[in-house]
Amino acid sequence: MIGQQLTYISLFSSAGVGCFGFKQAGFACIATNEIEFRRLNIQKINQKCRFETGYIQGDIQDQTTKQAIYQEMDKWHKLGNDRVDVVIATPPCQGMSVANHKKNDKDLNRNSLIVQSVSMVKHIQPRFFIRLCAVKLRPSGRRYKAQTA
Repeated sequence: MIGQQLTYISLFSSAGVGCFGFKQAGFACIATNEIEFRRLNIQKINQKCRFETGYIQGDIQDQTTKQAIYQEMDKWHKLGNDRVDVVIATPPCQGMSVANHKKNDKDLNRNSLIVQSVSMVKHIQPRFFIRLCAVKLRPSGRRYKAQTA
């Protein structure tokens, strides 16, 4: 928290839909990470982060990407941020989904990104950690009736 403003870091942030919600709630973005340039560029257009260096494109498995995130944390610490309030991580989990019957080696390799995100959270030590990963999905094509009281 810097002053009274809560802060966050987003890992695997895609186009920043979750980040947009945090911005609307008044949180300050320390860093947002996405491997795809086009997705990260949408976040830049929506002005998620205060500093241009907060938009970090790269593979979370690469040490240079991790260091860029940690450098942003250091920058905010020097500005008076005592600690990262929230880390949001939405790593791909297609390789673990029961709905994905076409798993391949690429999907299985991507499962390690969950471990990478947990490792980073241990290093960052935020007040809160939000991880979204639909480990078990219902089969597609199945219909459900809404329960009414």
